[in-house]
Amino acid sequence: MKRLLQVRGPSGESGFTLLEILVGLTISSLIMVSLSLALTGINKGYDTTTAVIERQSTIATGLHVAAGDIARIERAVDKIEAPARFLFSGRPGDMIFVLAERPGNNQDGLYWVRYQVRDAERGQELIRMRAPFNQAETDMTAIAWSDEVALVQGNLAIGFAYRAPQSGIRAWGGTWAAPNMLPEQIKIELTDIATGRLRVPVLVVPLKVAAEAACAAPDAAGCTTQNSGVLTAAETAR
Repeated sequence: MKRLLQVRGPSGESGFTLLEILVGLTISSLIMVSLSLALTGINKGYDTTTAVIERQSTIATGLHVAAGDIARIERAVDKIEAPARFLFSGRPGDMIFVLAERPGNNQDGLYWVRYQVRDAERGQELIRMRAPFNQAETDMTAIAWSDEVALVQGNLAIGFAYRAPQSGIRAWGGTWAAPNMLPEQIKIELTDIATGRLRVPVLVVPLKVAAEAACAAPDAAGCTTQNSGVLTAAETAR
């Protein structure tokens, strides 16, 4: 038997055999499967890339908010008449300061603002919270915090560091231990827990040079613009 089956056209001319048709269909199927796998891979790659971009965008937005807050830290002191310390607390995973909120979110003038690193289900998260500021109540441990917002979260390790190079504190430290002055720069590091590498470049935010409210009167106590922003014994005794 020379051929299994021969398909003839209307004119009786020879066409394709059934075997040739099956081979053609098999090749077509293989091509379709290959295209399907390729498209699936492209879609997975697109989804992965989109997810990474979204995570990076969320981190960038959170750090943008944090940088804006840190740059505008108020030079608030514990006592207007006889200041002994600035109202600032800085630790590796916790930072408290006084801030004039942005106009659209400011109903009480000055606010206490706190940035706290908390353990999450996977990694850590950076929480921002606040409370109305009252000059008569400067005990940071007694503040009733509210308006919590998670700015950054993920498989990350988050940490703060502080320094004041122009005032002689050139090395980064995880705890700010100079109550008579504010740090000049604050650093935020986000490390990927899985790889140990930085998720984004280190963010270093310089504090804007600003005078205390007391400096409206040149001879008033609590004005540190004449001595590099440091509260001195002479000022404290005024």
